[in-house]
Amino acid sequence: METGIPTQNVESILNRTAPSISIYQTSVNLLDKLACIDGFETYLASLLEDSPRDTKNGAPYLNPIQLLWDTFRQGTSLCVIYNALRPLEPLSTTLDETQNILKQRKDRVYRFVKACKENHIVRDEDLFTISELFKDDTNSFVRVLKTIEIVVDTIQSRGLLDVSRLVEKPSARFAEAQLGPPQDHREHIIKEFIETERRYVHDLELLQGYMDDLQKKNIIANESIRFIFANLNSVVDFQRRFLVGVEANVSQPPEDQHFGAVFLNMKEGFMVYEPYCANYKR
Repeated sequence: METGIPTQNVESILNRTAPSISIYQTSVNLLDKLACIDGFETYLASLLEDSPRDTKNGAPYLNPIQLLWDTFRQGTSLCVIYNALRPLEPLSTTLDETQNILKQRKDRVYRFVKACKENHIVRDEDLFTISELFKDDTNSFVRVLKTIEIVVDTIQSRGLLDVSRLVEKPSARFAEAQLGPPQDHREHIIKEFIETERRYVHDLELLQGYMDDLQKKNIIANESIRFIFANLNSVVDFQRRFLVGVEANVSQPPEDQHFGAVFLNMKEGFMVYEPYCANYKR
């Protein structure tokens, strides 16, 4: 059917290159830079001792995202990062064990964000909030990662990142999910699978960006935005988590890869697509 509207070739859409960096890879890369910061080794000690523990269930960390999430929520870790800038007024990196720990941790997070803002290290629009750090939502954690990346990049640009401290790369414990040329049919399928998932998450994030712009600039009514995008934020959060599960599997030896388990463990999460399916014909 001729519409008169130019369209992009379908083959080029399906075969376009997958985005090179996912939240998993971003976290892996950030780990090595953080290991170069004086005082941060305390927070990576358990990882380097082969006994990293997920604070939620006491099991070994399966991916770098949760490790960083738990580490940043300690609050003092953020202060250590900020102090690497060698400010005139360093932030406190200790807690009073006799007082409310969670309250103190949030206070340290607040002081970190405040210092980054007042000293023009990070622009207001790139700063995360305390509530975003403590939310169980990857949409919020992506903002946290962006803020930390900016601060660490600033440390590096000032020549204050001591790479000589990097005796052992923490990222080695989370082998980067980056496949080389497939050696057999199985590897070819896995490579295609993970690249397809990365493209899909990337496309969802682009839609999310459009939605945010529409909201911020009041281009269309909020009711119309809800109708068009429905529960997009929830879909993006779920798909990121699913991709992390896939990437964590890819980083393992073939005999330890269990992709079916990713689907089974996250089967209830696919219910997030119900609102989309319900409104599909509309």
